[in-house]
Amino acid sequence: MTDPDTQAAQLDAHPDYRVLRRLRPAQRFVASSGDHQVRHALVVDVETTGVDRATDAIIELGIVRFSYDALTGQPIEVLASESLLEDPGRPLPAEIVQLTGITDDMVRGQRIDDARVLELLSGVGIVLAHNAGFDRPFIERRFPAFRNVHWGCTQRDIDWRALGIGSHSLEFLVYKHLGAFFDGHRAADDCQATLALLAKPTAEGVIPLMRLLESCRTPRVRVCAVNSPFDTKDALRERGYRWSGNDGVPSKTWCKEIPESQLPDEQEWLKSAVYVNGRGTASIEKVDLMRRWA
Repeated sequence: MTDPDTQAAQLDAHPDYRVLRRLRPAQRFVASSGDHQVRHALVVDVETTGVDRATDAIIELGIVRFSYDALTGQPIEVLASESLLEDPGRPLPAEIVQLTGITDDMVRGQRIDDARVLELLSGVGIVLAHNAGFDRPFIERRFPAFRNVHWGCTQRDIDWRALGIGSHSLEFLVYKHLGAFFDGHRAADDCQATLALLAKPTAEGVIPLMRLLESCRTPRVRVCAVNSPFDTKDALRERGYRWSGNDGVPSKTWCKEIPESQLPDEQEWLKSAVYVNGRGTASIEKVDLMRRWA
């Protein structure tokens, strides 16, 4: 009987087929850690009882601690990987059980080991999450020490479209960039998949983690189109603005975070496309890089 790898190779050779292989997370990404400026980082992911950061709770925390070269952005090796369950004190919603496969029996009586989490966080310069705007508020509420470290978003701090990938969902990125699939919606699996994405160079030799680190170091401003005319909402959305009522914005409005160097061009666009004939002006504030995605 032909082994699966041989069968897959035969299908791959045919122009009408494309074979996906299960992602096998690596523990080491380079042969040696010599001659590197070694830094440590975390990839984190949470599964929760829902999406309300004020009332819902973490039921699983995934953490992968890894080392990387600060000069090149190349991940070096996985130093620790944890999947930690926690009982939210109430029955899990049926849709969460279906989505994650986590059941009431699995979390009953469980509590995340705070000391272990803080141990993994110690000495870390940046915490990464795929959709950090979701994960960071939940993790900070449960573990306040995460307020004191920089965060990066592997979904939005990397311009995946510029790297030739049309969607930034984790499953699609794994498929397009790694040619693989994985069992999503378990926190540790998502962390391993995220790190694999960051570690693999593109065909042009670009290391995604380096792009993310560059983005996180860039001075940024938040531009809010306060009192923008209703009929400009589609143009704002197409431009990348998102409807928001958070972060000190004076009212619910369209906001966008951009590198500070792009501000003059953005102001010109707002004048021509939104505040026509001088009707109104945008609110602009510097972004505290330590509090991004909070």
